[in-house]
Amino acid sequence: MAPANREEAPKRRRKKKKPQDSPPVKPPPKKKKKSYLGVITAIVGLIALSWAALPKEDTRGDINKIVPSVVGVLDQIFLGCTVYWYQMGSQNPCNQKIVDTLFNSKTSDIKVTVTTKKDEKFSATATHVNNPVILKVDSDGDVFIKVKDCDFNIDTIDTSDVNLEELAGQCHSGAAPPKPSS
Repeated sequence: MAPANREEAPKRRRKKKKPQDSPPVKPPPKKKKKSYLGVITAIVGLIALSWAALPKEDTRGDINKIVPSVVGVLDQIFLGCTVYWYQMGSQNPCNQKIVDTLFNSKTSDIKVTVTTKKDEKFSATATHVNNPVILKVDSDGDVFIKVKDCDFNIDTIDTSDVNLEELAGQCHSGAAPPKPSS
């Protein structure tokens, strides 16, 4: 039932329009959930620092790891020179330049030096930068370890368990090292 007279009817209020000059008010942004990436990075960093702080076994100069690697290099040098002599003739010397093409001493911890150059008298020595032990290979391909003034054939020594003090004692006593059990 509407009133018959419009004047008697209550007036509706109209909403005032806001001026278009100001942009509409945005609600505040919702807080993002924290990323676990930061937490994981912090944990990994702590683990890395803890690992770096732990004492480590010093294997730089471990003779039992150095001797087999130097023996392998000397075997590689001797075999390379043998192939060279086979192809070029044994009258041609296997010199330092040829040895450097067989094994690059400049970028390795093992330094190889040719001491004699002819097939009949060929020999090369090798040392590791972290250990002063000297090994040499002769023209027969035999590898020797030098302890004090004595050379011991590496075939008579267990290369995985080299004891330089024991070898030095055998050098002065004149006793030959025992043959390894195979």
